[in-house]
Amino acid sequence: MKLFQDFFYLFLQDKCPLCDRPGEHIVCRDCDRQLQKTKLINPKRHWQNDLPLFVWGQYDGSLKRAIATMKYDNCPQLGRWLGTQLGSQWRKSFPNQQKLTVIPIPMHPAKQQQRGFNQAEIIARQFAQVTGLRYEAQLLQRPKATQALFELTVAQRQRELQRAFSLNPKVISQGLRQSILLIDDIYTTGTTATEAQQTLVRGGLEVCGIAAIATPKTGKTSPPESSGGI
Repeated sequence: MKLFQDFFYLFLQDKCPLCDRPGEHIVCRDCDRQLQKTKLINPKRHWQNDLPLFVWGQYDGSLKRAIATMKYDNCPQLGRWLGTQLGSQWRKSFPNQQKLTVIPIPMHPAKQQQRGFNQAEIIARQFAQVTGLRYEAQLLQRPKATQALFELTVAQRQRELQRAFSLNPKVISQGLRQSILLIDDIYTTGTTATEAQQTLVRGGLEVCGIAAIATPKTGKTSPPESSGGI
């Protein structure tokens, strides 16, 4: 009877989106171990300068594959797993955190309709649930459709992203006083994040920084630019 129950339990478990084995908490134990190896020792290494960066892992190996699977293989559940990891690491790094409002980097509506979801929203929502921070998905909007940023130089990205974002007047009218923490999946050159920050600042809002799932080894170059434009 016990053998039958164990088999029945395994049959009912959701499969790990990365390897198709049973996954207890979205990903299986083996994939979890592989992903944990990409976690940065010091996620606050770049928590400085004009736009401080908090990042969970290095954009390479299993983490790079997990992000690609989430976005291109229709696996939004991976966003919940990643958001949980980012939120847990944030709580450990900032045990006495200030009151913040969590805002995802938005995606253009046509792009979001094509993909079916905005991965930054899923990550941010789960991050807010884990940390207990306020979540606001409608403040920052992306009315301008931009081309794929990984094909562009830094200067071209900056031109492409000019005025790509806007603020929702309905949310602004409600009076948002808390400092804002932006959330994205990948941080590379920071072009997208900086443009989003500047849009919020022009609206009279304060941005304390950005938290991202992954950044390349240099923290500044190579993989696809920040989520909203991909």
